[in-house]
Amino acid sequence: MPQLIATDLDGTILFDRKVAPADLDAMRRWRAAGNLLVVDTGKSVFATRDTLEPVGLAFDYAVAFTGAVLADGDYRVLASRFLPDGLAHEIVMSLRGIDGLTVFATTLETDYVVEDTYHEVSPILQVFVPMEPEEMTEHRFIGVPMRVRDDDVRRRIVERLTERWGEAIEVVRNQEFLDVIPAGATKGAGLADLLARLTGSDGSRSGESIETWSFGDSWNDISMHTVADHPVALPWSPKEVVAACESTAGSMAELVESVLGPRRGRTTATTTAGEKRNR
Repeated sequence: MPQLIATDLDGTILFDRKVAPADLDAMRRWRAAGNLLVVDTGKSVFATRDTLEPVGLAFDYAVAFTGAVLADGDYRVLASRFLPDGLAHEIVMSLRGIDGLTVFATTLETDYVVEDTYHEVSPILQVFVPMEPEEMTEHRFIGVPMRVRDDDVRRRIVERLTERWGEAIEVVRNQEFLDVIPAGATKGAGLADLLARLTGSDGSRSGESIETWSFGDSWNDISMHTVADHPVALPWSPKEVVAACESTAGSMAELVESVLGPRRGRTTATTTAGEKRNR
């Protein structure tokens, strides 16, 4: 039976825009064994490529922008969903004047920053192009990511957006970010759509079932964990994420070894979750 790992990036395998050599080696080993590697991320395709190409991480598919975009391993877009025309601009204008907030707007090609009160760059989203809100009418947007550090401000923003546009959008949290995306677009929905492609009449693996593992640390990964056969959280994930999973693993290398077994001639030492998190 084919096997597939769907992994989050930031806070799961990607830390300060770097992937640990052991994790990189494990993912290469996974694919070399004939298995599929899927990155399931809140990042845009543009940001995913900007982050992963420099570290040399190859994959088979990307479920990008929290399920709104599906791309292949060469970053070619296979499917995409957009916010209704004009809605991204309305959302951005509704957020103006809120202190402690950086607002982005994402097309298929580019991440734009349209409002910034922090005046600093987050390691999660580092490359973007400035855009004035009035320029937004010239583009189609997939989503509106925003960086919000304060929990109370974040909660009020979620309430405001869902009350006004709840039928047209999803608002999901990833660490200190909120992502506003088209209704029905989640990491889990994106993974489910990919699995349907792979096992359906148009899929390259038509007629085969695929055993799936999910690996992710944050709230926006819960929908992905719900779809997978074997959901796996990080030991330090929020309690809601751990509760949605059947197990935890301290690293991608640990997860791959638990599925494929250790390399021949290699012994492993037991490491606590806290040691893994801090190393």
